[in-house]
Amino acid sequence: MCRLRVLQRVPEMDGRLTGTMYTNRLTVLGGRRVLRKFQDSDWLAAMAGRYAEPLELAPTRFACQFETPGNPLPALRRLSRSHPGLIFLLDYETNRLKGLAKAKAGRLVHHQIRF
Repeated sequence: MCRLRVLQRVPEMDGRLTGTMYTNRLTVLGGRRVLRKFQDSDWLAAMAGRYAEPLELAPTRFACQFETPGNPLPALRRLSRSHPGLIFLLDYETNRLKGLAKAKAGRLVHHQIRF
């Protein structure tokens, strides 16, 4: 007789299994050329985002809403470092937490409140 052993998986801390999803609104400001280069890049994958919905597609301004399975701030810092000519504004929310962040060239200013 063959025995089958079932192992339970431990929930990951990035939110995929724990259910902590972040709703994000990203606004990107910059010149036409650098903004177009950003839009053509795989920025959503870099943010580990999904369900993206464009909100604004102006020549020098781009806004999009999407979800991430975990904290978007580390990815935002990396993204801003790879596109130093742009300003990134992120408004995010999860459960009982609301945050605002501004990033440029890898520098991040961040504020959050719990409610």
